[in-house]
Amino acid sequence: MDIKRYARAAKGIAHLLFRETSSIKYAHTWITSFLPSHNAIVDEVPSITLQAKAWLEAYLKPDMSVFEYGSGGSTLFFAKNVKKLVSVEHDKYWYEKVSERLSDDEFSNCEYTLLLHEPEKEPSPQRGGDDCKSYRSTVKKYEGMSFEKYVRSIDEYPDGCFDLVFVDGRARPSCIARALKKIRSGAFLMLDNSERKRYSNSVSLLANFQRKDFFGIGPYKARPWQTSVWMITHEDNRHG
Repeated sequence: MDIKRYARAAKGIAHLLFRETSSIKYAHTWITSFLPSHNAIVDEVPSITLQAKAWLEAYLKPDMSVFEYGSGGSTLFFAKNVKKLVSVEHDKYWYEKVSERLSDDEFSNCEYTLLLHEPEKEPSPQRGGDDCKSYRSTVKKYEGMSFEKYVRSIDEYPDGCFDLVFVDGRARPSCIARALKKIRSGAFLMLDNSERKRYSNSVSLLANFQRKDFFGIGPYKARPWQTSVWMITHEDNRHG
């Protein structure tokens, strides 16, 4: 473990002991994640808070279908635990890395697609508009780019066909807006980093749905953050 990893671990342990006492039961898993032999791909785990991961382990069933925006350890985790996984990725290097591991593990239940590894230019860049409709990423290096094909990839699937949509990639507000009607009534949408202010439009869009937040520690990171899930119910909330 290098000095920086030691420093992050020490800082995180202090936070855990004095502020996040509810997360102490996850301490061993969390501390182990800082060892040099560990990362999300090797461990085949999603990079979400450990409380959220525990929720996923209780919720997922072998007959379920999952769609994820953004791939990684989560892709391998879902492929092991559900019947069908659809995953989209925008980064060529990351896509090849995850594809190699999927092949090594001989997963045949994953539809894994590379979309917009070089994001397209927006015909007319929108400023101050609705982030849920703009297909933009909030990451500075993608400023002026459109992730429309990436976001709209879920349109290929029937309404109500997924038991979970996991949003942890680019243009998250737009992904959420497109995904809602694809989730079966009573199933869930999960958003990582839900505490970030730049996702406030997304959270507002989901205001009428039952929500559960998982704030706390997660693998490979010293600081706590938040992962949230919403139960999507189409009977009382219709999205067209």
